[in-house]
Amino acid sequence: MPDGYDASRRNLSNYEKGLYFELGRAQIRDETPDRGWVKQFEIRIGHEQDRRRFDSARTDGQGVRSVERKSGRVNESDARGQLGLEREALDSGQLTHSTWETVEGEKVPDKVLGDMQELERDFPGQFRHEIVSRADAARAIQLGQSLMSKQLELIRAYELTRADRARKRLEKIREIVRVREEKAREREKEQREKVAELAKARERAEKFERMQQFREAAARGRVEAPQRVQAERDRQAEKAKARAPETERERVQREAAERAIREFPFPAPNQTRDREAADAATVEREDKARAEREAAKERERESAKTLEELNRARDAAFGHLDEGGRLSEAERLAWSGQAHHPRAAVLEPPGHAPSVERGGTGQGQDRARGISRER
Repeated sequence: MPDGYDASRRNLSNYEKGLYFELGRAQIRDETPDRGWVKQFEIRIGHEQDRRRFDSARTDGQGVRSVERKSGRVNESDARGQLGLEREALDSGQLTHSTWETVEGEKVPDKVLGDMQELERDFPGQFRHEIVSRADAARAIQLGQSLMSKQLELIRAYELTRADRARKRLEKIREIVRVREEKAREREKEQREKVAELAKARERAEKFERMQQFREAAARGRVEAPQRVQAERDRQAEKAKARAPETERERVQREAAERAIREFPFPAPNQTRDREAADAATVEREDKARAEREAAKERERESAKTLEELNRARDAAFGHLDEGGRLSEAERLAWSGQAHHPRAAVLEPPGHAPSVERGGTGQGQDRARGISRER
């Protein structure tokens, strides 16, 4: 018939049943961390170093004092294996005391009971099997649940605090990384600016060096030009002497040339620059005059083009009137006898005005003479 112990275990998983029973019984027996007790304590036993984990244990001199608790039905195979390791540990001294707790009314296999009795007989005072009443077991489960809820609250608060610390630490790390990245970008920018400035300075230095070389070459050329001219003259003179003996006339010409060189030496660099400036001014004047002539020619071409357009327009107008029969005989004669538009005299380019003879045009005189002769 179900009792309070069964009611306390209802709706719990096997893991929760064993956990709450262990926590409650450990609290009842003062098996607390303050007294040196540790949950799920593990030792290695024998030459094969088999592992044996106890529900609760603490050190006892050179060995270990342990407690094993079973809240429900005991599994025969697992329990006998654990008891066998404990026998070996008690025999070697690794285990000084061992206590097994089972709940009243819960099934314990006979072989397991027999192994525990043998251990009590072989190790008196070191091994003990204790049967917990169902009421004490129910009270232990209730106490274990209460302890677990408090531990969960503590764990939850601890986890929240730890999460908050982790969040703040992450924010600090991100801020540090951001500052480092900004500094790295600033360093890269400064490095690029320095490289660009060095490139500009190098370019300016190269330009200055080329200009200096050009100036030096020009100066050397101005200084060496008279010497080269004199050397060329001397070379030509030597060739002339080698070709044929100097005649009286050649001697006189040579002496005159030498005298002219002595009296009128090669112009100094300043004179050369003045001459170059004068030549440049002359070239500029010639270019300006050439541009003016080109502009005058362009104006003449525009005037001729305009005159041609006026003549075509006049011919088209007279032709249209002639086709419509609205042109009189006098207008037709004027049209056929006038070679240019009346505004031609105004549009005639400068310097190309038509000549005017006394007595009218040559054509008119010829017609008059022709008529008088016929008469």
